[in-house]
Amino acid sequence: MKSLLKNYIEKLTLDELRSFGEKHDINISNDEYQFILDLVQGNFEDMLKNEDKYLKLIEEKINPQEFTKIKNLYFEYKEKFKGYLF
Repeated sequence: MKSLLKNYIEKLTLDELRSFGEKHDINISNDEYQFILDLVQGNFEDMLKNEDKYLKLIEEKINPQEFTKIKNLYFEYKEKFKGYLF
């Protein structure tokens, strides 16, 4: 299952990520979405092991209110799919 998720992330587009974010009331710029997309696509497996490192990088680039939404969404989906990720 982890490999399916990895393949999905590798094919994820900026428009798909933006659409997902907007559905969850995340309002950030295209450059910020691109930053997150690049970060996730380049570091997916390491992010699962060292999430604090990557959340810190995102926190430095995104305004605090939107970062809180992103972080909460990350933990929600991590919990939901933990059986498939670890």
